[in-house]
Amino acid sequence: MKGKEQVIFTGLIREVRSLFHLFAAVADELHADLGIPVSQRAVMESLSQQGEKTVPQLADMRSVSRQHIQVIVNQLLDKGLVELIDNPTHRRSSLVRLTDHGADAFRQIRQREKEVLTALDLPVGEADMQATLDTLSTIKDVFAGENWRIEGGKQ
Repeated sequence: MKGKEQVIFTGLIREVRSLFHLFAAVADELHADLGIPVSQRAVMESLSQQGEKTVPQLADMRSVSRQHIQVIVNQLLDKGLVELIDNPTHRRSSLVRLTDHGADAFRQIRQREKEVLTALDLPVGEADMQATLDTLSTIKDVFAGENWRIEGGKQ
């Protein structure tokens, strides 16, 4: 990638990062009364969508450390939003799953977010949003693989 493409891509990275932090702040404000910050919400979403997972599996899904996820899981355990259950495939790595209370809290989170999105008058059309989604998905796939790594300091 050279020249103008590189400048545009750098701007894209900056905008995605800025949008991520803005969405996190919005979510934290929207759910402040529930005491569920965006990091806990993200783990709850994974468990809600994909079922019980181990801490290492949750960490791998997010490309973060196991220790980071363990801190979040411990916070969710303290709030009674998740529980640890026996893992039939691994004695030492329990499965984490939402409790009934956690599932109810996550449904409430989703409902609030749906209400905000329904009321939102976003000045971007469906086709533009789909194109953006496709582009970001393609870029994510490139960086999720090994092809981006530079050997010997050069691509």
